[in-house]
Amino acid sequence: MYKILFGAGSTLIVAECRKATWFPSRVVPEVSGNMSLFNVCSWWSAQCSDPGEEYDVASLLCARFGLESQEKDYIIVGSQTGQLSIYYPHRRGYDATDLLLETQMVAPIIGLYAGKFSGNVRNENTNQLGVLLPNAIVIYNVLAIGGLADHGAQLRLQVQAEHKFQRVSFGLCQGHFGQVKGREFFCVVHLDGTLTFYEQDGISYECRFPGHRALPAPVAYCERTDSFFRFSATWDLQCFSYQDLSHSLVTKSSYQPTWTQCVGEGIVDMRVVQVKENCSYIMILGERNFISLDDNGKFNFMLKLDYAPKCFTSFVVGYYWEPGARLISAIISDSSKLHLYEEANIIWAAQWPNQSPAPVAIQRSNVQNLAGGIVTLGAKGQLEVGYLGADPFQFQVQPLNVEELSFAQAHKELQQLEDEIKEAVDVRDMDALNQQAADQVRLSFSIQTEAIDDLDTLLLDVPADVAVKELPSAKGLLRCKIKAELAELQLVFQTPNGVRCSQDTLSFVDVKAGTSKEFKLDFYIAELLHIHSTKVEVVASFLSTRGIPRVIQQSANLPLSMFYRVCQPQKAAGIKLTYSITSRHVTPKLATFFGEFLEEQSDAHALGLQLLCPGLEKQSEIITVVAAKNSNRLRIQSDYVETFAMILERIVERTLHLDSSAGLIKMDKKKPKRGVLNRCVERLMAAPFLPAQPILHRIDVHHETQQSIRKQTDQLEDLWQQFKTLQRQLQEQSEGEPKEALTMQIESNYDQLILEGDKLVEIRRDERKQRCDLNCAVALAKWIIHALNLEERVVNVVNSVLSVPIEDWTELSWEESMAPGIDMLHHFGPLTRSKSTSTHGLLDANAGTRDSFDYSRFRRHFATLFDRIVRLASSPVAVYPEKATEEPSTEEKPPATQQVDEIENMQRMLGEKGLPLAPPKRKTNMSSSLEAVEDDEEYDEEDLREDVGYRKEYGATDQKNPSNKKRSEWVNEDFELPTTEELFSDLGIWW
Repeated sequence: MYKILFGAGSTLIVAECRKATWFPSRVVPEVSGNMSLFNVCSWWSAQCSDPGEEYDVASLLCARFGLESQEKDYIIVGSQTGQLSIYYPHRRGYDATDLLLETQMVAPIIGLYAGKFSGNVRNENTNQLGVLLPNAIVIYNVLAIGGLADHGAQLRLQVQAEHKFQRVSFGLCQGHFGQVKGREFFCVVHLDGTLTFYEQDGISYECRFPGHRALPAPVAYCERTDSFFRFSATWDLQCFSYQDLSHSLVTKSSYQPTWTQCVGEGIVDMRVVQVKENCSYIMILGERNFISLDDNGKFNFMLKLDYAPKCFTSFVVGYYWEPGARLISAIISDSSKLHLYEEANIIWAAQWPNQSPAPVAIQRSNVQNLAGGIVTLGAKGQLEVGYLGADPFQFQVQPLNVEELSFAQAHKELQQLEDEIKEAVDVRDMDALNQQAADQVRLSFSIQTEAIDDLDTLLLDVPADVAVKELPSAKGLLRCKIKAELAELQLVFQTPNGVRCSQDTLSFVDVKAGTSKEFKLDFYIAELLHIHSTKVEVVASFLSTRGIPRVIQQSANLPLSMFYRVCQPQKAAGIKLTYSITSRHVTPKLATFFGEFLEEQSDAHALGLQLLCPGLEKQSEIITVVAAKNSNRLRIQSDYVETFAMILERIVERTLHLDSSAGLIKMDKKKPKRGVLNRCVERLMAAPFLPAQPILHRIDVHHETQQSIRKQTDQLEDLWQQFKTLQRQLQEQSEGEPKEALTMQIESNYDQLILEGDKLVEIRRDERKQRCDLNCAVALAKWIIHALNLEERVVNVVNSVLSVPIEDWTELSWEESMAPGIDMLHHFGPLTRSKSTSTHGLLDANAGTRDSFDYSRFRRHFATLFDRIVRLASSPVAVYPEKATEEPSTEEKPPATQQVDEIENMQRMLGEKGLPLAPPKRKTNMSSSLEAVEDDEEYDEEDLREDVGYRKEYGATDQKNPSNKKRSEWVNEDFELPTTEELFSDLGIWW
């Protein structure tokens, strides 16, 4: 066993050996812990009272206070929580009597320092303890209290002086400023680069470094040249004499650094060590290099490190006035390795076996019975005293496995490994994988169908503007049963915008098999926004013990009574929709869909619902649902687009659920094929109408708000650049120049900056509301298209493009992200303008790839998309595909008077005049494959004007010969196309 210690002589002390072999290379590369040849031997260790990560490089101090004649070093530790501890190791291994003092400061401890900070210190060996706090430095006299009987000695702190300052401190620099003998001064380095000097007789003054504001970095003092070394914001090491700093405040004169050297990187720590009688070295530990300069600014060496350094210390072995004095530096890497250098040559490398993570502070100390020990402090308070020992790693070669190889056993193990790999990465059979994941984690998620009014708004931290409205809430229950052992499990609840869950995320680690958990949940309205959906999804993401990730999800719907209340039905409305219940398993009654508001046996044919959120004071957002008495039709009408989404979601999903519960094949089990009609029509069919203008109006408002946000952001950026420029001008002014005008400009600019920032916050708040309104509008279009009589692939493609909820990004708005999808639907696919793929069409399609976003083009394509969807759904081929090519039947058809009477009865209930039941049939030459709707001139003029027929004539007509059946052109007097309202009205669609 060899021990290598740092003695007080001119050479290293090598115990129990006569010769040591040093590593000849300049850099020792990082190796793993098991490959390290030597380890740092632990001699004494302790855990500080604060186990959190509250320690850094300034939290460790090894010093003597002159309390006894044969005194050794004390180890002082201070945490950033204010915990101060003083240790005095007596022997190998920690003992309770080694802790001499433990106290709590009133503020975090920034740094610890020892020196003669007071002028009344008579004993030359006596030092005082300086504790640097954020806004003060306290000087303590350390007093010893002898122990009684078996009790050990103790220490007590006596306040000698306390200096408070206005600026926040960063560090402290001490020394014999001005080369004064017998007295020691100190200066406090503040975060803004200001230095505050304190002398022993109470005199204090401040000074600033010239140039730009300094980064918070250490400031070191060199006693030989009476200079300060400062690391600037431009990564330069600057030298300033104490005389220039002390006289700058008195003479008001500007001064420049004595010399400047570019370091070129950030530094971790910096120390000044006097190596020779006529020279001192500045040791700098950078982020990637270890640098040494002399006190005149000349580089001694720059050593590139191939590891990330954490901390270092430099010291002289021997006395600096002796010729054989040696400069030793110890650097600790982030992998807990100690590298020992003699100037630029590495002489030792050792692994710290029990330090993980790496220490954050290191010092050399002479403790009792161990001279030249290495003291380290970890980030979590692991204090350790060690020494370098030649204790090599005992590598033992494992014995060879001479057992006979069994090919059958090896093949079985290989098959098991292949099965595990296939189970983890094979995604060809997703149904089997999903079923397996559902078997491993079984979820049961449900929400009560009745809303409650006794929500604890204080416990759930509901905003005041929402709590004052006393809106209803809902309760949910999630049961989770784990069938297999899991490494991690996370449950996330996804709610629509404006709705919040009492527990958004639940995380578990090391979940045992057979575990059952039950969570009671509260769902409540947290923001006064328009809500587009009642669906709440719970997503379970888990990781098996073999590292295989899986995700399963379940959903449930919130009750409509949480968002609506019953009111008087409206007789007239601006937007009217019609749904026909075509499934024989669903009773077309209002009680079937709205059980929260009507009893099951209720025969009501009209239901009025008022939207509770956002609860506007000036207007009541009411939606009316009417069921025909003698048919299977439902009419939904309202003046506000935002009221439709949740109602249509309930009608469509309830119809599909009841029909699927009756034993029919689920819709999602079939893959859509070309020419196959939307299977939802077999259960529910919507009238071919889309309220394009209200939806486009929401898009316009949202786009204008996005433009306002960008304009306001640019204005804020300009103001911020002006503010920084004015601040820089203020810093560059000398002390004698007037600053009143520049100060007023800065204050005015700052006030304008705050004002414009408040405007941006208000615009973003409005943008969030408008985004929710647009969510409701897009969701309305999706639920209508979902039940239109179209090809199923058309419905799927359009619904995938019209995704909700919409999202806006910093550099890309929703309109810009939607433009490529809408543009592709406009030029290609079943909704294209023409079947021909001419070069002109391709060039027009590629026009959307230009850098600038053309909103007018996007809006035009959006409106055209809705128009084509409605016209395609209104065609006779779409309505009666099986009869498109059949001969006219000679069978008797039932009279249509009964159906007309039913609609008239429904209209009479609302007090309206009768409207046409459906658009008249028109002849067409389209095939039954439901290809693209032709928008060429021949189809538009002949089919729309002749077969459909407008009740209004656009353009000039022959007034003299009214019997002349010559058709007018499809333009009016101003050569404009008919408006969308006129087109829908003439087609007989309810508007």
